[in-house]
Amino acid sequence: MSVNTSSTWFNEPKQAWIGLGSLWIIGFISALTRFIMSYFQVQISIDLEISRSFISIAWSTNLLIAALCAPLSGWLVDRFGPKRIILISSVISIAGTGSVVFGHQSSTVFFIGYGIISGFVGIGTTTTYILIFDWFKHHRAKATALVASASSVGLAVSTPIFVSNSWLTWKDAFIASFVLSILVALPAIWFGIQTSAAQKAETAKDDLDEHQAEPQPVAENRPALSKGIGVHLPLFIAVAFALFTCGFNMGTVEMNLVAIHQLASVTPAMIGLSMGVLGTLEIVGSLLFGYFLDRANKLVIMSLLYGIRVIGFSLLFMHTEWSPVIFAAAFGITYLSAIPGGLLVINEYSKGRGKQAGFLLLFHQGGGILGALLGGLAFDYFGDYQTLIAADIAVALLAGLGYIALYTSTLRKQQPVNAAA
Repeated sequence: MSVNTSSTWFNEPKQAWIGLGSLWIIGFISALTRFIMSYFQVQISIDLEISRSFISIAWSTNLLIAALCAPLSGWLVDRFGPKRIILISSVISIAGTGSVVFGHQSSTVFFIGYGIISGFVGIGTTTTYILIFDWFKHHRAKATALVASASSVGLAVSTPIFVSNSWLTWKDAFIASFVLSILVALPAIWFGIQTSAAQKAETAKDDLDEHQAEPQPVAENRPALSKGIGVHLPLFIAVAFALFTCGFNMGTVEMNLVAIHQLASVTPAMIGLSMGVLGTLEIVGSLLFGYFLDRANKLVIMSLLYGIRVIGFSLLFMHTEWSPVIFAAAFGITYLSAIPGGLLVINEYSKGRGKQAGFLLLFHQGGGILGALLGGLAFDYFGDYQTLIAADIAVALLAGLGYIALYTSTLRKQQPVNAAA
């Protein structure tokens, strides 16, 4: 197929890369709220005169509402298109952040703004992945890795700024998120994200040209799978559990990691260093795994990802002198690739991506809720977080073994097909 270089960059439509840049900007801005809840938990509890469990409940409520919105997100995207949904999602985010900013330090307004209103941002959960899968054919994994890196860059940039300037507070971060969302994110969505019928027609034509130009194999090099929700059941279960595990790990890290380090008497300087390492390695890991997910067997890469997580949480469990930094490196390098990797696995075997992505992300959100809540419960009952960390090791091990089992099953199914061919 001849490629029109005037309208493509690296064999992808130019508009796809422009849209990717817009999604990256949106993700960068949204990282501010992630940083606030990870780093300023103690200050928020003091300023609002609320307990840490109250903050945990607000966090979990946010995730619960987002989880319930995830399946609805897929339906809305399929019905109204991703651009409209991501625009509405951003407006809801602005409303939630604005409620906190102008709430006059009221704990009730904080809960409503962050815990409830911001939770409905979940209606846009699937939009990024659907847009990337529609825009890109040759660089899907790298594109998902790049857009996921925006949050990590935001975390890596926010950490030194706020740590080195003690006069900056969580309220300043909320104000920055509110203003940037209005002045930057909304214009980026309106002008940068295009889903025109002409582009879709061009993509369909390119697909048809490639289909006609390339010789067709006797049998595809993957197992036959059913349709509908109906991807191959073991595959769906393995990916759903892996996404649940990712969410559980995320709930542990985002909500409890700083408290885990504080309980282990880790110095503030070491905590700040580990947060910076976490954000930086998230960027490196997203690009590294994105590269290999485009070139190697995705099931093998995903089993390796969860194996690295097992090692990371095992080191965190030991609480050695350098555990905070080593864990940050191990978890950071895998943090952003678990969701796109799982969805890429499903995408290879199924159509109807909107509904399936939304349903699968429900498992991820459920894991995040459980990970955040279990941390508080484990501390109240045992006086430490060792049980929580052990649970993270167990589920990560099972998720990795699930991908390995799928890979070996795929190899067994391919042998008769290859022999017949």
